[in-house]
Amino acid sequence: MEVSQSNVVLIIEGRDSARAIAPFAANRWPGRQVLLVYTRSLALLKFRYPVGLTEADYPYVGEPAWKLSDSEWATSDFVVELLNGELVKTDLDPFQVIKSAGEIWFAAHPGFSGAHSFEVLLTHCLGADEATRERPALILTAKWESKITRVVDTTTTEDPKYRQWSAKGRARQFFNYNFDLNSEALLTESLRKVGVDVSEFRINEYSLQFLYWLRRQPTLSEGENSTEVKKWVGSGRYQIKLRNMGLLAFQDRLAVITDRGKEFLNLLHPDCEDPDREARHKAWAADWPNSKEQMGAYLRTFFGKQLQYTPAAR
Repeated sequence: MEVSQSNVVLIIEGRDSARAIAPFAANRWPGRQVLLVYTRSLALLKFRYPVGLTEADYPYVGEPAWKLSDSEWATSDFVVELLNGELVKTDLDPFQVIKSAGEIWFAAHPGFSGAHSFEVLLTHCLGADEATRERPALILTAKWESKITRVVDTTTTEDPKYRQWSAKGRARQFFNYNFDLNSEALLTESLRKVGVDVSEFRINEYSLQFLYWLRRQPTLSEGENSTEVKKWVGSGRYQIKLRNMGLLAFQDRLAVITDRGKEFLNLLHPDCEDPDREARHKAWAADWPNSKEQMGAYLRTFFGKQLQYTPAAR
């Protein structure tokens, strides 16, 4: 299909958000080509870690880097065109669409995930300077087409709220990149020792602290268990991953830590347990980028202790 040089490109999370914004976009840009690029939580890209690190290099703290996802569907079904108010699939390359865009808009629900995906994708396609310059933004406050008059707030990426989301996203990106890199080098052996297939699984900070949280819990009723677990936003996918690793199980529909899970935690330095993680992340996000040094010190201490740790015989 032909791509207009005067088109409008909306960077948006996925299909549900696109459906919600379609009526607004059709009225806003009649006669112009409107393309929507799905980020799908950055499924197009993944972290690129340094190679050739030795044991002496750990704990390691560096700047996040990205590369193309090696998934078979990495660039398929990521671009749709708005035609006569309908979303139509295309075979366009999302990276080329962004590079040749006439006008780029941020379009997402409130929160750091959308802002983070937007900036990483633009950095990859256009460079850091272009990714951080002011651009128009559509903030989706609801998902349903029937509420379209209340769905969209028009602003820019200089809006103070957007800047807060951006800061939180960048702080999370910096932390997750470095935690995952060090975890693979320094926690994987403990997973292997308890029988986890490390060719398939790794453990990130969220999964690790969720496992510690489960170990701290008293016996809960089904209702109490469900209510408490839901406080861990997005914990559903982590529960599935931990269950597949054999570190978590469901008993009478209750999430509980397994003996393997307890054995794994016993191989870690006691200070790997961090019940204050949520407050810590909030403080880092609020003070980004000044908090980068604090985050680096935390990571070096966290993994430095594990590097030197020898668990007591049991």
